[in-house]
Amino acid sequence: MRKKTTRTIEATDIFQPSRKITFNVDDDGVTVFDARGGAYWRGNATAADVMAAIEQKLDVGDVVDKISESYGVDHHRVRQDVHALIGELQKSGIIRRVSP
Repeated sequence: MRKKTTRTIEATDIFQPSRKITFNVDDDGVTVFDARGGAYWRGNATAADVMAAIEQKLDVGDVVDKISESYGVDHHRVRQDVHALIGELQKSGIIRRVSP
C-alpha cells in the first residue's frame, strides 16, 4: 500500500473548503463542521481570517500578505504559520487544493 504524500504548499496554490463542510465565523474565531463524520474543528480569529480568505479563492501568497498586513506581523512568520495551518486543514479534509 502506498503512503499518501502531500505536495509542498506554494504561494500560487488556491484552496477551497471541502464540499461536505460548513463553517461559521464568530467573535472568538471559526467553527468547522464536517458532515462526513460529524467531527468539528475550532480555530482562533486568525484561522477564521484564513478560512474567509480561502473561501474568497485567494491564493496562499495573498492570504499571507493579508494576514501579515492585518495583524502587523512579520511576513516570514505569518508565512510559516499560514502554511502550517493550511497543511493541517488539508490533511484533515477541511480544505482541498484546486489549483494550480
